[in-house]
Amino acid sequence: MVWSFNIRIYFTCAGRLFTYNYHLAKYLDSISILILIFLPLASFFLIKKLDFDTREQVNKDFEKREIKQWKRIEILKDYRFYVICLNMLAMPWIATGVFVFQSFITESKGWGSFTIAQSFMVYSVLSVLTLTISGFLIDKFTSRKLLIFMNLPLLLSSLVLIFLESFYSAYLFLGLIGISNGFANVLGSSTWAEIYGVRYIGSIKALTTALMVFSTAFGTALFGFLIDRGLHIEQIAMVSLIYISLSIILLFLIRNRLNPKYI
Repeated sequence: MVWSFNIRIYFTCAGRLFTYNYHLAKYLDSISILILIFLPLASFFLIKKLDFDTREQVNKDFEKREIKQWKRIEILKDYRFYVICLNMLAMPWIATGVFVFQSFITESKGWGSFTIAQSFMVYSVLSVLTLTISGFLIDKFTSRKLLIFMNLPLLLSSLVLIFLESFYSAYLFLGLIGISNGFANVLGSSTWAEIYGVRYIGSIKALTTALMVFSTAFGTALFGFLIDRGLHIEQIAMVSLIYISLSIILLFLIRNRLNPKYI
């Protein structure tokens, strides 16, 4: 759900970080062009023989039950959808607020001009690593069981912003956000499919993506409003901490009701 604003972040921060080194920027441009050329080719050759058949052996004595395929109008009447959305939308609105107002955070903490930009390297690396292992974890434990852990790194990042002042805390701060971002990108699709089925997953994803886009705009507006009201970054981080905590508590209360319904 958060890829739409990640692309803007990578290009903006990469530009800020390497403006002082023209030659290195030229090398990065060349690498970017090579990626754009070879990535589609690599993707084509890797997936053209992809087998979608399951590798699991089916027990013939097992009674097969079909999962209920929920329509969009039906999930709007399901309270679980709103609790899950509270957790899914935490990452977009909080991360967008952080990225848009990174200069305010830098000034409030007394970090260097390029500290946030340099910290995005940690953010990117941990996002990719989390994406790499999250698929395996979902296959092993299911999205429903992992969902409650998705925003825990984001919660810890709020604590880092509240209590730590060191220059190096910026790396820890964005690194934790990167971990939550990695989980959110995968769980944002697989969770809906597990709970509500795949027949109407297109309309469900369209709805959740629209909510994500709204949440990014909401995060920017809320951060700007709180800054204009004179709140310090530690106080704004406390608001984020409260939201994340409440959403995790609500999800914990319904954790045993996230199983799909069978017909």
